[in-house]
Amino acid sequence: MRTHLLSATTATTPARVLWRRAAWRSRWLDFSALLLITVVLVDCLTRPADQPPMLDPLLAVPPALAAIGAATVRRPLFYGAVSLLAAVVIAAKPNDYADWLPVVTMFTVVVITAVATAGTATSVRQEQRIAQVRSVAEAAQRAVLRPLPPRLGSLGFDVVYIAAAAEAKVGGDLYEAVATSEHGIRVIMGDVRGKGLGAVELATDVLGMFREQAHEACTLGELAARLDAGLGRGLGRHEEFVTALLVEIDPESGRTSIFSCGHPPPLLIPAGCGGDVARCVTLMEVPAPAPPLGLLALGDASDAQLCCALQPDDQLLLYTDGVTEARDARRAFYPLPERVGVLAAKAAGSQAAGKAVLRSVSSGTSRQGLLDLLRADLHKHVGAPIDDDAAMLLVRAPAAWPAARTAAASARVTRIA
Repeated sequence: MRTHLLSATTATTPARVLWRRAAWRSRWLDFSALLLITVVLVDCLTRPADQPPMLDPLLAVPPALAAIGAATVRRPLFYGAVSLLAAVVIAAKPNDYADWLPVVTMFTVVVITAVATAGTATSVRQEQRIAQVRSVAEAAQRAVLRPLPPRLGSLGFDVVYIAAAAEAKVGGDLYEAVATSEHGIRVIMGDVRGKGLGAVELATDVLGMFREQAHEACTLGELAARLDAGLGRGLGRHEEFVTALLVEIDPESGRTSIFSCGHPPPLLIPAGCGGDVARCVTLMEVPAPAPPLGLLALGDASDAQLCCALQPDDQLLLYTDGVTEARDARRAFYPLPERVGVLAAKAAGSQAAGKAVLRSVSSGTSRQGLLDLLRADLHKHVGAPIDDDAAMLLVRAPAAWPAARTAAASARVTRIA
């Protein structure tokens, strides 16, 4: 199992596409600027001496074009120098009219070049500051989101986390899984309202409390109340709240409880659907979600829990709203329930086709393949780095629950006796 922590600046496929687009845009601007200078020079130098060089003022355009998306001040300075040289050449041509137009053109080229250079320098400094903030924030977030173990008890885990690109601000998506001695495996998936280092700090508080209280609280409702009480003492710093999904799974029998504090419901991807996995995917909605952590006392949490039983090889997908609220160019949301069924069938089919040389660890391969497909499909839907952090956590049940194996073994012993 791998835990994927992906920044928007890493070399993902959409990032490479954006880089190619930026490179092509830069070449197109270079070509346009040089072509414009060439056309102006040819037109002005071939005109009769009794006609003014009417295209001469266009030489002020190339420095402005060169400043668009420039990474250094050299580009506008270079094209400003070339345009100024062209203006001087045109001004040196003998003519029969007043030479005010070439002089005004040279002055305009100098002014436009200076403005473009100053703007580029300011933009470069701002991008450097943003990069520093993003680097610090992502380092803090990576320290908070520790890698999950590949397996807890009989359950397998895999995680994908994609950091947003918007304004160099990271969000407060959080996740954790803890093996307890009395309450089975407890999992949290949450999302802090807001962005930046304040959200990361609040996520750290939630994870710290969860790692401690998961062993102590008797029920998920009590665990949510303890997290809410702990947040209530510190929410004044950021005036934010946390949506969260708490899951408890018995690693012996697969009995599962889901408690929702205003968080998107998980998706159950059942085994045994054959090639029709897409129709079998179920949205595990609780009867009435409780308010988010930090606001839990403002609502009723009596119907915020759902109980079910995971079957062997079932998968449970937890996620944040950064996945379902990702939009494409037409502003359409990413259809996660529909896509996860299709991609789960694809992942299962590729594995069944003999793709997994690592069949001995097929559970890890299957989980990893599904989340990789989901991540690639999400990027394809958006067509660019996403605007909000997105996290997906996949839990897979074993091929047989230990309690069932124990019962079967006892039955065999009884029959032999």
